[in-house]
Amino acid sequence: MNKPTASLEGVPTSSIDFYSDETIRDPYPVYAALRGQGPVVYLEKHDLYALPCYEEVSEVLRQPLRFVSSRGVSPLQKVNDILVGSTLNSDPPQHDRTRAVTSEPLLPGALTEIEPRLKEAADGLVDTLCARGSFDAVSDFAQYLPVTIVAELVGLPQAVDPGQMLKWASATFNLFATENDRTRQAFEDLTDLRDFLLEYGRPEKLKEGGWAKRIFEVGPERGLSYETCAQLMRDYINPSLDTTISTTGQIIKFFAENPGEWDKVRADAALIPNAVEEAVRMATPIRAFTRYVVEDSEIAGHTIPQGARVLVIYASANRDERKFPDPDRFDVSRDVHDHVGFGQGVHMCMGMHLARREIILLLEALRRRVERFELTAEPEVAMNNTIRAFASMPVRVHLAETALEDATDTAEEDAPWLDVTIARRDSAATDIISLELQSADGRELPAYDAGAHVDVYVKSGLIRQYSLTGDPQDRGKYRLGILLDPESRGGSSAIHRQFQQGRTIRIGRPRNNFPMQQGVAHTVLFAGGIGITPMLNMAYALEARGASWEMHYCGRTPDRLAFTEELARFGDKVHLHIDSGPKEQRLDIGAVLAETAADRHLYVCGPNGFMDFVVRSAETHGWAPETVHLERFGAEVNTDGAPFTVVAKASGKSFEVQPGETISQKLEENGIAVQVSCQSGVCGTCLTRVLEGMPDHRDLVQTDLEKASNAQITVCCSRSKTKTLVLDI
Repeated sequence: MNKPTASLEGVPTSSIDFYSDETIRDPYPVYAALRGQGPVVYLEKHDLYALPCYEEVSEVLRQPLRFVSSRGVSPLQKVNDILVGSTLNSDPPQHDRTRAVTSEPLLPGALTEIEPRLKEAADGLVDTLCARGSFDAVSDFAQYLPVTIVAELVGLPQAVDPGQMLKWASATFNLFATENDRTRQAFEDLTDLRDFLLEYGRPEKLKEGGWAKRIFEVGPERGLSYETCAQLMRDYINPSLDTTISTTGQIIKFFAENPGEWDKVRADAALIPNAVEEAVRMATPIRAFTRYVVEDSEIAGHTIPQGARVLVIYASANRDERKFPDPDRFDVSRDVHDHVGFGQGVHMCMGMHLARREIILLLEALRRRVERFELTAEPEVAMNNTIRAFASMPVRVHLAETALEDATDTAEEDAPWLDVTIARRDSAATDIISLELQSADGRELPAYDAGAHVDVYVKSGLIRQYSLTGDPQDRGKYRLGILLDPESRGGSSAIHRQFQQGRTIRIGRPRNNFPMQQGVAHTVLFAGGIGITPMLNMAYALEARGASWEMHYCGRTPDRLAFTEELARFGDKVHLHIDSGPKEQRLDIGAVLAETAADRHLYVCGPNGFMDFVVRSAETHGWAPETVHLERFGAEVNTDGAPFTVVAKASGKSFEVQPGETISQKLEENGIAVQVSCQSGVCGTCLTRVLEGMPDHRDLVQTDLEKASNAQITVCCSRSKTKTLVLDI
């Protein structure tokens, strides 16, 4: 890249070597000096425009299509040539596609499944180290969980040992610098990683149930090539180690040097999560990455030319006194929800939720046992071009006379998901199976009204919705009827193949977007093929209340009509219409719909073509729209950009969200406080409880299970599928 000189006028210049040993050993005076020069400083030694202040760093990180990562985030071009295309070195929409695959096991909701393993490991480690009294806060303490957890959960083969993983991680971060001895050594150290990926980066070599093998299972369903899936393994091997180790070690140093802050934590365990955020702000594991400027762009009044690179200095931004008063003071009570220690915007750290849980669990275990920390020798700085960390940190713990009680959260809410067992599996018709589900713990299942459906968790990244069928009054079981769709993208085919009798599966609590109206004179039910499932539900309910009703069930051939023996119990209220049968039994929809009235209602479910036919016929025969009801799965109306109303129930305000606006912006305009950080749906800071309505989820922080429950919405980026969205804010 040629040195950009056209915009140097007015931009201060610095001769510092950002990647020198001196700067790495003691970076904070360098950061302060750069901030003192201004918000944009030209580093002549590296041909980079440094951004040392918070406002400009945040601004650049939130414009990923102007300050791009797809040209690489290293100042060294030969590194970018190798890494371009990885999740870190890509832009939306490609970035979002790959991140959606790799991030799912690392999301807060998904981590609840491994929480017991993390806690057991954290408690055991702390017990061992407290018994020793003195230990190294890096090698003995900080490295333990990241190395053991990563190796186990990623599902790497035994051929890789923890020491090798740490070597690869360190070498990877050494690449993000201008050329020096560390970058040159990194290329040599990563030769082993290349060979490892060639040998073991294949699904047959990876452990069943591991995150790495999952990439090869979910990736193709999301349109990712085999080669891309193999490359994505690196997202688990490298970034997940050094960043977490860095903060975990440094937080011990912060508490040793600030015993009063540890006293606050011991007095109030609720401060631990915020203490971790403050430690990330202070420690800021990633010192800086670069971004490529794709068009002339103004930053703080200076025009940065197209083709230049800006150096986004996270570690300096987090010490900016204009953003964080007294920034060099460790304060566990400080509001740091929008620090940039995990980055900001779409590239916010993918593993931050796992890192938080690891450190929180370690601090909870230490809080119970340790009264104070003592550094017994000067910590040794780890010499790495990108990571701020310590290589060793000798520490002694002074134990309390009495251990504190374990801090527990006693708040209990109904879980949005149910574990159920497939008690019975039958063939209901050609290509249709019937699954009878019972609670895994033997309890009664939640009540529901006719027309309800449940979300069925097929596997990570794959959820499907199916109507409940049968008698709604039977609380001992649920029943589903599932058609093998010839166009299946993995949902119904996986269920038909894998959901066998005796298996335990996960389903959502019943939701009803297709309820029946009460107090009507007569109800007409139309079912086509698999559309019988909610209609059978409704038949039971109508019969139980002694209502007037009739059903018309249509299919191509007799073998494709499900539950016909069961339907016979309702006598002549049920009419079967078979395309291949005698002419006199075929559906005469004109005769069925001839009589209209405001208190006569029609319900229809089946293939889209069938439903469209019934709805058009009803309209032709004068049925009012409010008397015609239908439900479509997998055919949501495209509401991208459509306006909708938000009701902020706790604040007593409502407002319109127009195309191009975000809910968070409108909340702020209406004086309703909401914390936001990434503004792109990757951090979870702005998750808000949904009381009514259906969100149009556009975030990358909730698991597919959480999205399907529609319990929360990220107000920074998501919208609404319904005309009104009621939020608990």
